Amino acid sequence: MPKATKTKSSKESPKLDISAKFSGAEDFEQWCKEHKKHSKSSSGAGGALYFVGFIGALIYWSQAATNFGGYLTGLLKALVWPAYVVYKLLESFYGVVL
Repeated sequence: MPKATKTKSSKESPKLDISAKFSGAEDFEQWCKEHKKHSKSSSGAGGALYFVGFIGALIYWSQAATNFGGYLTGLLKALVWPAYVVYKLLESFYGVVL
């Protein structure tokens, strides 16, 4: 239950101090501390593979470009090349779905 306290002073207006306790907050903090110790990040290899693919796609699309618009399109295609790969793989397995 929240506590309310008033300060008595003739010159100041009364102040109200409210402290509340959220149910389960301590349990959540404890859970976060326990899981932070045991979690390990392993996205380094995936990020490196994506970067190598990005560089390869950027070189491929920049060789095919003839103007600035082609270079800009090549940069955008190099950023989203995994989406093209997944789309083409699913298209080859299942065909075009309308």
